[in-house]
Amino acid sequence: MTDVYQAISPVEADVSSAQTPGMDNSDLIASGISGHITSCWSKAKFAKQNITERLLACERQRRGEYDPDKAADIAQTGGSDIFMMITDVKCAGAKSWIQDVMLQNTRPFDLEPAQEPQLPPEVKLSIIDFVRHEAEAYVMAGQQLHPEAFRQRMGEVHDQILLKMREEAKLTAERMAGVITDQLNEGGFHRSMQDYIDDFVTYPTAILKGPSVRKKKKLKWGPNFTPIVTNDFFREVERVSPYDLFPSPNASNVDDGFIIQRHKLTVKTLESMKGVPGYSDNEIDQVLERYAGKGFRYFEYGDQQRDNLEGKYHSRLYNDNIIEALEFWGPVMGEMLIQWGMKGVDPRAVYEVNAWQVAGFTIKCVLNPDPLGQRPYEIASWRSIPGAWWGTALPEVMRDVQIMCNSSARALANNMGIGSGPQVEVAVDRLADGEDLTQMYPWKIWQTTSDKTGGNQPGVRFFMPEMKAAELMGIYNQFAKQADEVTGIPNYIYGGGSGGSGAGRTASGLSMLMDNAAKGIKTAIGQVDRVVEMVVKRFYIHNMMYNPDPYIKGDFKVVPKGAMGLLAREAIQVRRNEFLAATNNPVDLQIVGPEGRAYLLRELAKGLQMDTDKLVPTTEALKFKQQQIEQAMQTLAATQQQQAGQAALPAPADAGGPPPVNTVQPQQATQ
Repeated sequence: MTDVYQAISPVEADVSSAQTPGMDNSDLIASGISGHITSCWSKAKFAKQNITERLLACERQRRGEYDPDKAADIAQTGGSDIFMMITDVKCAGAKSWIQDVMLQNTRPFDLEPAQEPQLPPEVKLSIIDFVRHEAEAYVMAGQQLHPEAFRQRMGEVHDQILLKMREEAKLTAERMAGVITDQLNEGGFHRSMQDYIDDFVTYPTAILKGPSVRKKKKLKWGPNFTPIVTNDFFREVERVSPYDLFPSPNASNVDDGFIIQRHKLTVKTLESMKGVPGYSDNEIDQVLERYAGKGFRYFEYGDQQRDNLEGKYHSRLYNDNIIEALEFWGPVMGEMLIQWGMKGVDPRAVYEVNAWQVAGFTIKCVLNPDPLGQRPYEIASWRSIPGAWWGTALPEVMRDVQIMCNSSARALANNMGIGSGPQVEVAVDRLADGEDLTQMYPWKIWQTTSDKTGGNQPGVRFFMPEMKAAELMGIYNQFAKQADEVTGIPNYIYGGGSGGSGAGRTASGLSMLMDNAAKGIKTAIGQVDRVVEMVVKRFYIHNMMYNPDPYIKGDFKVVPKGAMGLLAREAIQVRRNEFLAATNNPVDLQIVGPEGRAYLLRELAKGLQMDTDKLVPTTEALKFKQQQIEQAMQTLAATQQQQAGQAALPAPADAGGPPPVNTVQPQQATQ
């Protein structure tokens, strides 16, 4: 079992576990827990009915379906029921734009040291001792030392140590970021983010949850490539449907009041919760025994309409594979927890509780494991409303435009149908007996009687209705163009046009137009950035608390990279190439050094989708190579010095032979 998450709450927090010492897990207590959740559930679902109507209206508008009342009116009056998919085009364009910005990098965030490193007092004392020993050795060698040189030397050592600490902090942050990236990938972050962005451009509020601890089967390979299936814990990032989250009626954010999330669990998913810290295996077994065969559903307002929009027309007829659960997050007085059977709590204090309920069974109830008591949800809206939990959705922003485009399109279709052929006026009383008015074909003979008024008027007259196609098309085009203005998503962003005349006809002009358009979506990108930042921050806190690796621990801050992605990648690559050429001179190379040059080459190779490890050595490899070069140069210098010293010594005399001959001439010796 690896990477196990454990809550920091006391043992008494698990009121659903029969094995917890000192706990009373009677049916009366379980009923109390269930009763409190049921009471909050009733309040939340009643308060959300109007919101559910908004959610359904937004989804219908994007799916190209009329609201039931409008569809009935159109059917009653007859004519075309055409629906122009302008909302879906804008939502799809916004989703592609945000997704390209947020998920273009393998890691949409960075970790940086939270503050400048500070030297501990003991390190400062060691610096003083080190410089003092250097000074004493300098003085003992007979040299004179000025006091200012002593202070300058202390500053140099201090700066060198700070530089090393900064480098080590950055390396530690990079290691932590790598661990979090692996955990996000394992927890389905990219898939959940894609669904979350789709909710973000469709509904008034989008919800992302994480990390949540789950059990997951993994396939590993043993000796002789034997497959081994393990069942380990992992941290999951989950997109929560706005239909399934029920906040407190007076809540303004996720930490206000209480929150209830409705889960649609399969029997397999519920089985996987057994053994996860905080869940009661006994309660889960009872739920499976009672509902595994027939399922359990909460039938709430708007569920059938939602299922129809999702193409699940008969989902309510087959419940055998679905067991729905309610996950509760909210504050509870300690007195109530004591009544539930929890010990060691203050009756006058407020505790944040997380509990799961299936029908009358409480399968989990623990104190909130977050150190700050925050809930693992993050919300964002296309246009947030201060003080409101639900914001304004993109379809709501352009609803009037969509209505006018639909009206003009229906009128145009009806007018085209009516004006496509002649209309016939028939004096019925002048037709011959048996004349069929329902058929008209070429060379038909109309049998009529004479005009009784004496006016000699024809009994059958043909006329062409007036065509208003040009006027109706003008109205449609005007409101379709207005959609660009109200949403801030011009059609040339997603390839719907060339950007118009003028600047849009050139590559540089179109790039300028796209940069200007990006200013309108920066607020939306900032909302998604904040969500990513908070989710990654929770992963960081979990690793700081529970990861046993000491080499990733440090005080870091999360820096999302979504806003930086608004810059065109091609433009960034061009600027990097220019910077590479501009710094290719001896002065700049001496400043940036081999490591800086390697970093620049590595970033350029990433932009070209090349394997940077094969092209540019890592920082550690460069340092090791530099050390090898320095050692080789020192060895060579020592060898040359030794050889020079040996060459200066006289040749040794042979044993028993004559003494060496002095080759120095008398006048040379005198000189």
